[in-house]
Amino acid sequence: MQKRDICPYYKNGFCISSMLDNPSEIVVSPDRCFKMYKTCRYYVDTGENSESQGLEKFQEEKIEQEVKFYPKVNLIQENIDSGCEFFQLMRMENGFIAYCKILDRIITESQAKQCHANWDKCPLRNL
Repeated sequence: MQKRDICPYYKNGFCISSMLDNPSEIVVSPDRCFKMYKTCRYYVDTGENSESQGLEKFQEEKIEQEVKFYPKVNLIQENIDSGCEFFQLMRMENGFIAYCKILDRIITESQAKQCHANWDKCPLRNL
């Protein structure tokens, strides 16, 4: 499969189209995302040439990795939020997972609840 056959809004199993409020895995379809992505209602043509220009055509294609987590410790059943700008909640099939941008990893359910309750006291925010 060539790079031009993959939707530019497909990342790690999620659609990150600007037409969506949040990244979503619900609208992802292998038939559409990997072949006919221009027919998707969430696809926005940016008007740029599909051909790579400059040094881009010499750069290697990056392979996105699947988001891996442990459901028993990382899956959160309720939709929680945090005042922390480094906290990100992602919807999954069976609930939610929380991601910390400072740690650059998925955090556990108990850590996510701490981010919700005590986000302003987090020692990582002061670094």
